[in-house]
Amino acid sequence: MLAGKAYMERHNQVASIVYRNICAEYGLEAPRSKWGTPPKVVENDRAKILWDFQIQTDKMVMANQPDIVVVDKEQRKAVVVDVAIPSDHNIRKKEHEKLEKYQGLREELEKAWKVKTTVVPVVIGALGAVTPKL
Repeated sequence: MLAGKAYMERHNQVASIVYRNICAEYGLEAPRSKWGTPPKVVENDRAKILWDFQIQTDKMVMANQPDIVVVDKEQRKAVVVDVAIPSDHNIRKKEHEKLEKYQGLREELEKAWKVKTTVVPVVIGALGAVTPKL
């Protein structure tokens, strides 16, 4: 396992790349610096993107602060994105853990926001391994 600081740096770098690409897809301005922390909320007519944002729900949900949440306003869809950088031999297990971890939040978002919600775990091994799903 990576030491705490190194793990967080890699995690944040991967999450930032995913975030910047999502912003580009929806015509939203991403932070100019690759190393800067993105704003908590960016929004336009097409989408709202939440970065490391604690989501309040009617029912208590333990996992309520994923790395990224994308709300596509036109298609009435939301995507919960959470990044993990485990050891290469643990990628499938970690992907399954992320899917399970955010099921409660997915259900609550569908009820409260009335959007079809999907959980997308972005799991990349410390040495670059990925699952076929990614």
